[in-house]
Amino acid sequence: MSKLAVGSIEGLASEGYKITVPAGSKIVQAGAVLQVVSTTKTDVFTTTSTSFVDVTGLTVSITPSSTSSKILVLGSVKFGFTGGYSATHMRTVRDSTPIFVGDADGVRSRDSGYVRDTFETPNSSIVFLDSPSTTSSVTYKIQLSTYDVSRTATVNRDYENTNSATLSSRLASTITVMEIAG
Repeated sequence: MSKLAVGSIEGLASEGYKITVPAGSKIVQAGAVLQVVSTTKTDVFTTTSTSFVDVTGLTVSITPSSTSSKILVLGSVKFGFTGGYSATHMRTVRDSTPIFVGDADGVRSRDSGYVRDTFETPNSSIVFLDSPSTTSSVTYKIQLSTYDVSRTATVNRDYENTNSATLSSRLASTITVMEIAG
């Protein structure tokens, strides 16, 4: 394949400095958004697993067009727990590799989000620029675990889960990935 490197391109003023690109070709500037894939989860997810499990409905796949592309991962996850005071761990994963997690430190869990001993359902935001260095399909997903099998980790529901318009709610979570030209 031939490569043309040019410091600048000048056109004729009479033609509005227009550059004609052949059909099927494109000019892409670094930093341009090439594609966007998004999903929103509005139903409830629960697990009693003490190992991380995929949250059903919070998974997106994207196929980068170049190995130099970056993937901007954006998310908003509402998660918590039921069954008395507890703790829930949430993490972001590319294929099977955790990303956007804290450094290893002793036996502490490496998470993207964490909630413990509260009746609130916190929102955990994800903003992470990933470099998968591939042109194969890549899957991004949210995983959850609870610290004790007698407790339930949840997504999109509050602690009490009361059928009340004022004391309980249903929430929504989302994950979006954008391919950014490198």
